[in-house]
Amino acid sequence: MNKIIDPHLHFFSLQQGQYHWLKHNPPGWPNLDLIRQDHLPDALFSLSDFSLEGCVHIEAGFDNEQPRRELDWLAQLLPATRYKAVSYAQIDASAAQFRRQLDALKHPSLVAIRDITEGQDAARLLTPQVADNLALLSEKGLHFEAQFELTQHNVVTHLCNIARQVPNLRIMLNHSGLVGEADNWLENAALLAALPHCAIKFSGHELLASPLPLQTQLTSLLNLFGTERVMFASNHPVCLIRHDYHSVWQQYLALCQQDNALWHRLSYANAKNWYGFNGS
Repeated sequence: MNKIIDPHLHFFSLQQGQYHWLKHNPPGWPNLDLIRQDHLPDALFSLSDFSLEGCVHIEAGFDNEQPRRELDWLAQLLPATRYKAVSYAQIDASAAQFRRQLDALKHPSLVAIRDITEGQDAARLLTPQVADNLALLSEKGLHFEAQFELTQHNVVTHLCNIARQVPNLRIMLNHSGLVGEADNWLENAALLAALPHCAIKFSGHELLASPLPLQTQLTSLLNLFGTERVMFASNHPVCLIRHDYHSVWQQYLALCQQDNALWHRLSYANAKNWYGFNGS
């Protein structure tokens, strides 16, 4: 049995949560009917080949006006030892507003915040208040789950400048930087990889029309970030665009080409260390 810690997944309860993005303005994804339904933990803790030892729940729009509600809901679903939580706060809010948002989110499971800034929305990361807000995150022992395309050079250089001013700031880049076959991304990835407290999740390929070949991208990321700052993640249930949960992890296992030490790091140890899970 292969032990895994999944550092990027979502659970849905469509009756209890709002999920406006999914219920009322859904993306044009394939297999949307499989995604737009309840997704709860029990189904993932009974896999045949993989033992899900822990998971990191990423905010999913349960209630963006009161994101603490999602944290309280998760605490009813999962034992505290089995999960960590990433919640939502507006990264370009005024410093005072951002502090209030973080104060309202105080919860034992909280390890980070995410504010999706893809496409043109990435310009929000260039606003002056972002530096202060990231410094406050670091001060509170939280990290920033960044979600933007690695092709956005201005954003990468700006984040790197902030990170040099806030040396304990930790940044986790989601979904492999959302780069496709035709994208120019390696230089920007190298800039982020030079930050000792920046890591990257190998996930989200189903979101792209023409993703990079997985083996090629994984090799590049390992060369840049090393074997301790790359981690496999499922993006469940959004992965259902192409693959079910079990198939995602089978695919990742195959990418390690029977290198058991690499598999252990990318599927378990790196997520355990980064997100602060206890246990062996």
